[in-house]
Amino acid sequence: MEKIKVIQIGLGGFGKFWLGAVLNVEEVELVAVVDMEENNLAVAAQRLEGKNIPLYQDHKKALREVKADLVLLITPPHTHRALTIDAVEAGMHVIMEKPVSSSYEDAVEIYKFAQTCGKYVMVNQNYRRRPVIQALKACVDSGKVGTIENVEWRFSLDHKNIELTGWRRAFDDIMLKEMSIHHFDSVRYILGKNPISVYAESMNPTWSPINGESVTAAVFNFEGGVFMTYFGSWVNKGKCTSWNGDIILTGSQGAIELKDDVPQIVWSDGTREIIPIPAFECNDSDYLEYSIGDMVDAIRERRLPATHIGDNLISWSMACSAADSAKSGMKIKIEPPKEI
Repeated sequence: MEKIKVIQIGLGGFGKFWLGAVLNVEEVELVAVVDMEENNLAVAAQRLEGKNIPLYQDHKKALREVKADLVLLITPPHTHRALTIDAVEAGMHVIMEKPVSSSYEDAVEIYKFAQTCGKYVMVNQNYRRRPVIQALKACVDSGKVGTIENVEWRFSLDHKNIELTGWRRAFDDIMLKEMSIHHFDSVRYILGKNPISVYAESMNPTWSPINGESVTAAVFNFEGGVFMTYFGSWVNKGKCTSWNGDIILTGSQGAIELKDDVPQIVWSDGTREIIPIPAFECNDSDYLEYSIGDMVDAIRERRLPATHIGDNLISWSMACSAADSAKSGMKIKIEPPKEI
């Protein structure tokens, strides 16, 4: 079967991991790489080890000169709208890193434009594929503890050893839009339900090295009467959670818990049952290859990829609406575009 031809735009930071991933996926062929910085292109040239793959600093020139099916967009979120539109206009599908954009309005524009051109735009939301998240979803879907009506989600890490540079420093709502978006997408996936409203407050402690709001608390209401409390902190000084967070999903017969990445059922009588974690062929470093594979299958099967932009826009609306609520002090109704 003919390989899917790929252009990668963006080689700095996380782009280096994507470059390695695309080179490892047999179903795709890297046909060009693009970055504005000469140093990044030089590093890419070394990684490509003499492969005859053209390097560009101008993405429009690459899209014009190189025939491809798919663009990997590993650039800051404020560039996503223009770059995605250029790629889609050139007849290519797009995988982009999260977050989908720097604003909700830009994300809606990307979605609507992709719809008119009939191309797939996918946002990489790798937390869905983590085995413990898969375990929670399978348990919820089984109905073992009854219908879930209450969710508690707590995330606390100390971000002091993770440098926030470039576009991340410009995000006022860095906790919600860069980190919490993972958890919001995950809870939608686990529950199979969408949010309808949010009330949130955010702040930045005096000891925080982060410019934007690094601590947030939010109350969400979901379809079907599900109520969720969420707390997130990137400047924790006590016991930290995992990147997934500590999660409690409560139903009429008991609760599904994830603590320290150990999933369990806590029955009404207090007894506990370990939830089996599914075997998964990918570890954290392989999720990028899995995402590329999902898009390849979607293109060949003419179906939307799992985390296509229409779906991700609902997760993004949770982060943006929570940020709006924190600024306004008001409860916000969450209403994704009617087209979705």
